[in-house]
Amino acid sequence: MNLPKNLTLFYVSGILSIVAGIIYAIILINGNSAEDGLLGIYILFGLIPVSLVLLIDRLLVRKFGNQKVNKVQFYFLGFIILLWIIRAIANL
Repeated sequence: MNLPKNLTLFYVSGILSIVAGIIYAIILINGNSAEDGLLGIYILFGLIPVSLVLLIDRLLVRKFGNQKVNKVQFYFLGFIILLWIIRAIANL
């Protein structure tokens, strides 16, 4: 019922990555080569940390509210983008 009010940046991106990862992993596991199947299994193992981040996100939203959690997540995203910009400038 309160899902649209409780959406956060990590929750939306986590759900999208889980759905895309599962679909892509199924396609790869059913592929022709062993390498494709192995890559599909690796993608499924990569969904474990995403699920943990979603669990932590939901716990923090329940404790602090979605506005405070969203603010921290956007600051974190801005910091990561700032680091990418600094790396791009340093590599010139």
